[in-house]
Formats: sequence, structure tokens, C-alpha cells
Amino acid sequence: MSEQPTNLLDWLYQDKAAGDIFSLSATYRNWIAVEIALAQSQCAKGVISKKELELIEQLSQAEMPDMANFRESALNVGYPIISLLTHLNSQLHADARGVLHVGATTQDIMDTAVALQVRQAGSLLLTHVDQLGEALKTLVVKHAETIMPGRTHAQHAVPTTFGLKCAIYLSEIDRHRTRIRTSVSEASRISLYGAAGTSAAMGIHSNEIRRDMAKRLGLIDEIVPWHVSRDRLIEVSNHCANLCVTLVRMAREIIDLSRNEIDEVYEPGGHHKGASSTMPQKRNPVMSEAIIGLGLQAIGQGQMMFRAGESGHERAAGEWQLEWKALPEVFINSITATRVTVEMIAGLGVNAERMRENIKIHNGSIMSEAYMIELSRSLGREKAHDAVHEASRISSAEDISLEDSLIRVLPEVKTIIAKWPLSATDYIGNSKLICAQVIDQWNKD
Repeated sequence: MSEQPTNLLDWLYQDKAAGDIFSLSATYRNWIAVEIALAQSQCAKGVISKKELELIEQLSQAEMPDMANFRESALNVGYPIISLLTHLNSQLHADARGVLHVGATTQDIMDTAVALQVRQAGSLLLTHVDQLGEALKTLVVKHAETIMPGRTHAQHAVPTTFGLKCAIYLSEIDRHRTRIRTSVSEASRISLYGAAGTSAAMGIHSNEIRRDMAKRLGLIDEIVPWHVSRDRLIEVSNHCANLCVTLVRMAREIIDLSRNEIDEVYEPGGHHKGASSTMPQKRNPVMSEAIIGLGLQAIGQGQMMFRAGESGHERAAGEWQLEWKALPEVFINSITATRVTVEMIAGLGVNAERMRENIKIHNGSIMSEAYMIELSRSLGREKAHDAVHEASRISSAEDISLEDSLIRVLPEVKTIIAKWPLSATDYIGNSKLICAQVIDQWNKD
């Protein structure tokens, strides 16, 4: 086989544990584990003898085949299980060759192995999600009252706190955790219904064998064939993709807030971290960039999974093959993106002083809403809005404070303003309370 094309993103960042779960050797071992579990359950119901089972169980130590030859054989068939059985039978005592794989079909073995991989990959992903939530929680606690500009439509809006910004992300991560946990469990199901879903070849003990086999593998017993019902795999894939939407948004915001003219946060540093080959002053946000690249791939692969669910009749005719690529990659990219995000958030630099300074730019216009709300009590909302709008225009045009321009527009407000001196610190509303509520919810979940 020729050398695989270079994927620099995978080469630089791919999570090794995630890659190992979906590696060819791990997949091959899962197929064998499923075949052995089937034999164990059939033996428990008297379908095969204990001697036959003992011989089949020895296959757990079977040598890996020559993968080049294995691939050529699988390519000829279009699926790998016949090649698997050919190799296993070559190492199996003749007395047991006739009972290996009896009653199952190729997709039963492959789908059950996929369920094992989903369970394992889901557990790894949730570990990183937990770590990300804890890293965000630390920022929420530390910066619940660290004021900064709130930005809407990319412009200064009203004051907020960095803790509240992080709390919003933490709340999202909490919801993703719940969805992924549930969908991973739902997708961890056995498939054992034979060629067209009737279990005819399994015989009268098919239900008992399937239930026993599911228990041995730690999977849920599925009471109906799901060869073409890919909804659970679509669901878990797209919950992974949905998580990546949040990660990509977080990364993009960190890139924006780390711009020189904003300078409110910055990625973890290190010698030549994010360096440029020609501009020595640069410290590029390379972790955020990787998260965006990995996350967008996962989002696209989640969308691909919908097309894999379009299979007709009792077995797929091409759609399943799409899943072979999309499902492993959506997990690998989601796991990798989450792990990199954990590293970034855990080491994130927060420039609280610059956040406070940025509140002051534009001559206090970030307090326009606060002035309008206070003035509306005596002037009415419409008049107050018009007055503050005009004052904001003058403040920007003449580079004077919002308060001075407001007094110019409505001289009578000078005495009103004197009674309620406003500051950004006084105008963060329920930010601190929201932070506390989000932390409490995260800890409960």
C-alpha cells in the first residue's frame, strides 16, 4: 500500500488515544472480541459445545494478518469480515471452524464493534469535556467581577464581566456534556439480527443469545434490527459536532480579544510559541487556529452522517461506507479539539487591567444605556433616548465625554446627573449572581 497522504492538522495535533481507538489494529481486535462474545453466548445456550468455545476463545491471541494481503482480500469482497473469518479459520482448530460466526452477518459484527468504539471514544471525550468545564469554572470564579466591554455586533454595548462571558461558555459545555453522555449511552447497542434483520439463521434462542452477548460486551440489548436505522449514530455524531460549534466560537473570540488593539486575553506562551518565520514580534494564536480547523472538520463530518442515514430497505447500498469515514473522524476531531481547548483555557492569560481601560475608550459611550434608563425616569423614555443618542454623536465627533455632551444637549440634566454618579462597576447587573448559578449547576451535573 502506498504511503498515506499527509494531513498536517492530524500530524500536529491528533489525540493519540482517540486515534488508537479507531486504528485498524484496534478495530480488528474489536471484531475478534465480538466474534468471541457471540460464541460464548451461543455456548451458554447450548448452540455450540464448550470444546468449540475453548478453541474459539484462543483466537483472542491470534496473530494479526499481513495487512497488505488482508486489504486486498477485503477489497475484493468490499467488506472486511469474510477476510477476517478466512484468517481466523486458518488459525482455528478444524473442530470449531464450522461454528464461528454462525447466525451473524458482516454488519452485525462491524456495528457491534462500532458500538464498542463509540462507548470508548465517548468516555474519552467526556473526560476532556469535564476538564474543560473545570478550567472554565476557575475563570468564572476568578473573574466574576472583572469588568470588560460587552460587545454586540462587534461594537461596545454595555459593561459586562469576563466571568460572565466564561459562565455562558460553561453553561453550554454543561449542556453538551449531558447530551453527549446520553447519546453515547444510547448508541452503545448490540447488533445481532442476521442478513435482513429476522434472526432466522440464529435459531430459536436468538433473543437469549443477543441479550447475553450484549451483557458480556457491556452494551444495551437492541430489540429491533438497526442495520439501516442510523439515527442514534447520527445523534451522537452531531452532539459532538455541536460541541465543536461552541469550541470554534470560543477560539474565534479568543483570537479577536487577543488582537493588539484589544489585548484583553492571550493564549499560553512559551519559547517560539506561535512564532512567525519573518516577524519576530508575532505571537500567533495557534491553539485557537487549530481548534477552528479541527472543529470545522468535525462539524462537516457530523453533517455527512445525515447522508449515511439515507439507506433503503433492510441494508445500505453505499451510504454505510460514508459512515466508515465520518464517524471515526467526528470523534477524533472532537476529542482533539476539546483537548487543545482544555490546554488553552487552563493556561489562558487574562489582562484585567486592559479590560478596565477598554471600558473607558470612546469617552464613556459604553454607559449610554445606563444614562438613558436613569434619565427616562424624569424625561420619559423617548426623550431620554433621543437626548443620549445626540449626545453620543457629539461625544464621538468632538472627542468629549458623554456626560459633557449630554449636558450640552439638555442643560437641565446636570442637576439630575449629579444625584446618581454612574460607573461601569455599578452597571454589571446580575453578572455575579449568574456566575454563581452556572457554577452551582455545573457542580450538580
